[in-house]
Amino acid sequence: MKLTLVKKVDEARDTKSFFFSSDEKIIWEAGQYTYLTLGEITKQFTIASSPTEKFIQVTTRIRSESEFKQNLDKLKIGDQIEARAPFGTFVLLNSKSSILNHVFMAGGIGITPFRSMIKYNIDQKLGIPMCLIYSNSDSEFVFKNELDEWQKENKNLKISYFDSSKSGHLDVIKLSSLLTAYSLEHITAWVVGPPPFVNAMEDVLEELKISEDNIKTEKFTGY
Repeated sequence: MKLTLVKKVDEARDTKSFFFSSDEKIIWEAGQYTYLTLGEITKQFTIASSPTEKFIQVTTRIRSESEFKQNLDKLKIGDQIEARAPFGTFVLLNSKSSILNHVFMAGGIGITPFRSMIKYNIDQKLGIPMCLIYSNSDSEFVFKNELDEWQKENKNLKISYFDSSKSGHLDVIKLSSLLTAYSLEHITAWVVGPPPFVNAMEDVLEELKISEDNIKTEKFTGY
């Protein structure tokens, strides 16, 4: 299918969102991803928009060493690219989601699937309890303005930000202090980010005795 660029937004330093319309109807679940093709190169990107939103949103860090992302950034409004979607099983299932407390742990640009899930939960009025713990290497948190607005308007959404350059990395003590309001046997932990972040959070969750069955992870490499 072909996607047409309709909008481009600066989200944070070196991070941009690209909004596309599609020549085909796409039905995706919050948390799934798409393949984008520019020239002979194809890359995988999470769909950051909720299925309730009009456009397909892709949010990524623009790295100077990535030829693909440099070319993506050069796209002009109206330009078209090839895409395939949707893919992935890292999705929010409605069946039993409402009876669990969902703890989202995002490292850097690993926030993208959680934006989709949170927005979907709000738009569909599902009322699923969600706790977002967002760790970043500096204070420029992607989507912070809209996340803060959503938190103000939704009592089921709690957000904590961690700038690791100031407060250090998340550890057992810091995480457990954020989860005092939850019964640990009744949470599902979702962890997304670069491999070192995901691996570290898996170790922390293991120390907190969170069941492996209640931990879902996705590692973002090469972004």
